[in-house]
Amino acid sequence: MASSNYTSNLHLSAWQETDRPKRADFVSDNSIIDETLGGHINNGNIHMTAAEKSKLSEPFVTMVYGGSGESERTFSLGFVPKFVMVFKRNAPFVTYSSGVNIVNSGYASYGNGSTAGISVSGSGNVVLTEQSTPSNGMRVSLNEDGSQYSMVAFK
Repeated sequence: MASSNYTSNLHLSAWQETDRPKRADFVSDNSIIDETLGGHINNGNIHMTAAEKSKLSEPFVTMVYGGSGESERTFSLGFVPKFVMVFKRNAPFVTYSSGVNIVNSGYASYGNGSTAGISVSGSGNVVLTEQSTPSNGMRVSLNEDGSQYSMVAFK
């Protein structure tokens, strides 16, 4: 005789001492387990990918770099950041000198715009600029020779 009792959640066979298990019972139980666990394991809406897990354990990357004075400088992050901010260390975000606003910080988000002097590409490159000549009363300074900068990139 097949099982007369079943488990409450998956309705698997819960044989009593007097029951006589049959092959069909095992096949049915295995099918229920495979469908239930297989459906759960393959459900992308409730499980995170390795990349998503990495964002939880390391949601951002920070770095410090020394300005080289080059007009353009590129950093490859290895991921496309949601948001990047760069700022000159020990300096306000903007300074005013001799009729020119000197921008010492920048912000960018791939596909959502940026401030002057910084951009993010779809390959995860952050491009920073250093202007030696002001334009429209402003000079961007994100790679000034001898200055120290901090960058924070959010995954």
